Amino acid sequence: MKVLVIGSTGRAGRLALKRLLDGGHEVTAFARNPTALAHEGRGLRVFQGDARDPLALDRAMEGQEAVFCAIGPRSLGKTDLQEKSLRNVVASMQKHGVKRIVNLSAWGCGDSRTKAPFFFRALILPLMLKGIFEDKERGEAHLLSSSLEFVNVRPGRLLASPARGGVKSSLDPAGLKSSMTYEDLAAFMVRQLTENQWLRRSPLVGYGR
Repeated sequence: MKVLVIGSTGRAGRLALKRLLDGGHEVTAFARNPTALAHEGRGLRVFQGDARDPLALDRAMEGQEAVFCAIGPRSLGKTDLQEKSLRNVVASMQKHGVKRIVNLSAWGCGDSRTKAPFFFRALILPLMLKGIFEDKERGEAHLLSSSLEFVNVRPGRLLASPARGGVKSSLDPAGLKSSMTYEDLAAFMVRQLTENQWLRRSPLVGYGR
């Protein structure tokens, strides 16, 4: 499969990139700073650009069969990164006839806010992450209202520790721990490029309690 990876220099993006290349896929890594990429070799094409630039994104999208999107902000301040990027991604996919996208969102976005742990939604989100989550929700709106074959993945707190396996996914948070490793998240998201269980849905992901 020909896969465009947007956000390829972030933690989830780097792990997904490696997994896709190891699986024999043809991967285009779309990055603002290609020198930050941790992988190289057969099957990898590197395209420099910013997802907020529709022309650059259009050039990278040509010939792709699926999109893996793991865009994330670099700071906690107010931003329009997700809003502008996902608007451009959706438009470019529709233009080039690319149907499948797996997008990294977050537990607490949109209709999952009431399903987030109380401490998170009452304190952390409004005091520290308000701007980021507002931007995520504006970006999600472009995706969820499209006709694309999206899987909008909503993990909780992400951990930089070794993979554990045993990932669970559900629309109901009961029985799910709201944390998981980046490695397990990347593996779950890569599988969604070809699986249909969560097509056009926004699953919460974590481990079983």
